[in-house]
Amino acid sequence: MAAQATNLYSEKMAKVSIIIPSRNETYRINSGETVLQKMVSDIYEKCSGDFEVLIAFDGPPYQKLPSKPSLRTFNLPQPTGLKHCLNLLANKAKGKYLLKLDSHCMVSEGIDEILSADMEDNWIVTPRFYVLDAENWKWQDERFYDYFYLPCPFTDKKMFRFQAGGHWKERTKQRLHFAIDENMKLHGSSFFVSKKFFVKTLGGIREGWIDPSSGEDIELSLKTWLGPWGGRLMVNKKCWYAHMHKGGQRPRGWSVSGNQIKKTYLAIANYWMKDSWKKAIHPLSWLIEKFWPVPTWPENFRELWEKWKKESK
Repeated sequence: MAAQATNLYSEKMAKVSIIIPSRNETYRINSGETVLQKMVSDIYEKCSGDFEVLIAFDGPPYQKLPSKPSLRTFNLPQPTGLKHCLNLLANKAKGKYLLKLDSHCMVSEGIDEILSADMEDNWIVTPRFYVLDAENWKWQDERFYDYFYLPCPFTDKKMFRFQAGGHWKERTKQRLHFAIDENMKLHGSSFFVSKKFFVKTLGGIREGWIDPSSGEDIELSLKTWLGPWGGRLMVNKKCWYAHMHKGGQRPRGWSVSGNQIKKTYLAIANYWMKDSWKKAIHPLSWLIEKFWPVPTWPENFRELWEKWKKESK
């Protein structure tokens, strides 16, 4: 199957570094393997171009992985956080492009070459998103997710936050005819980006700020759209990945307390809603207007925003 994907492209594609930050990925599926071990085998069965795989274990437990060419692992002595792992792997990567994946994902045939074939150096791209039935190593069902939006903090019923998730169901249905299209926000579990854009232009993920293991999806999304480099978030529906949801017997990787989650939500929302990022050439309202109408954002969001800014000084 992978050979078929190679035949789609006559030119030799640039090297892709598949980077996988991992923490406590010990859940075993029906084959007896951990989901990460199965994932590594799946990548080598499906990818068809010049690629390497880099995995960072953010502290023990470490895992024995299948013996594969161009597979490198980094065993950090103690947990440092997802953001540090991402930056570490990006800097160690040898490829022109980075394909970031959570450590519990399945990929489609030739995903590396398909993403490389339709790529600009100031883009961050996500493949189509499915939910993974890890025990049987297949899609959970036929539902897929193409677009994600930034939720409105003013209408959230629990607290002032950009609520996690944000699957844009209506946009996914309405824009099926676009194979490659603009996307408002990353999900975060997978993205494809040039190493130069991630490391040099965006400066990687900011470490030592708010929380070591969450909020990277919002940071990357908003820096790409609002910065002075004409960046764009895109979805490429010609390929896909399937992501295993945690819960039940499946252990969480980077575990945080409920109190820490609340503090993180509040700090991230305050930072971006106040347009605190100094390199931005657009305010956040520009992005809302670009994708308008956006779910959860009311017609009077500008009025609510101005009132909130005055009250929160």
